[in-house]
Amino acid sequence: MILGHQAANAALSEWPEYPYTLKLPSGSPIRPAVNAQMIRGFLDAGCAPSSYVNVFHRGEGLHPARFTADDRVAPASVQLLLDQGCTIQLRELNRWFPPLSAVCTGIQAETGCPGYVTAFITPPSKQGLDYHWDQYLGIVVQLQGTKTWELFKPKVDAPYRDHLMSTNLWQDDWVKQWQKDGPYQTVELIPGDILVLPRGWVHNPHSRNAVETSVHLTFVLKERVPLWVAERLVGSAITDARFRAVIPPSGLDPATMPTTVEQTRSLLIDYLSGLNVEEMSRALRRAAQQETSHAML
Repeated sequence: MILGHQAANAALSEWPEYPYTLKLPSGSPIRPAVNAQMIRGFLDAGCAPSSYVNVFHRGEGLHPARFTADDRVAPASVQLLLDQGCTIQLRELNRWFPPLSAVCTGIQAETGCPGYVTAFITPPSKQGLDYHWDQYLGIVVQLQGTKTWELFKPKVDAPYRDHLMSTNLWQDDWVKQWQKDGPYQTVELIPGDILVLPRGWVHNPHSRNAVETSVHLTFVLKERVPLWVAERLVGSAITDARFRAVIPPSGLDPATMPTTVEQTRSLLIDYLSGLNVEEMSRALRRAAQQETSHAML
């Protein structure tokens, strides 16, 4: 639907580690399902839920009171914000726009990775978000206008969920160094272009070179990692009564806690050694295709 058959098959066997660009395949359902006018229409009609809309100006987020009323984005504020150079982000469109929900469901069925899709509107010659990295793979689909992406090699190894987030680790000296050395790669997307951006890659997206408003979608794929499997292996232990036995307060005392940990570790090893791998594999495959959050089902 997005990468085309050849690139999609390649990604299924070898997950992307470096950014690359493609063209949206002809006949893709993305084009009839959503376009730039439709995205803007959600805002102008007051249909966009305020909890799923963010507004950025020069890298900083605006307080929702600036653009919301009655739990919706106020239509009168939209053009004013854009005229002021703000970028508007419509988060998780798949939660409230059925066609994109179907696309994200299809992606998860094919890859086992849940995800979501977010839209960004940036006025010409402006910039919303600046240097940062993301925790998951992103697939950017340019719908209107142009957007420039300055890409830099990762600063951390395999960020995931809340671990190694750019907002928690940020150092201003990094930006000075990136600006001094220049980007590893610069790409300028035009309508119909695709950018595949692996997690951890630092990016500085902007429309400073654009002459019309940029609108793009970012499909986020939340990759499965060994931790995800481990969590569900441990979580399945709830069916074993030994793991539901009460630990008395004395077992949580600082002096006895090491013994409690050692006993639980031994219990876990014993449980996992007797696990039915085939049965668990089928359950995990179903979970991979159906789970939509980090919560264990």
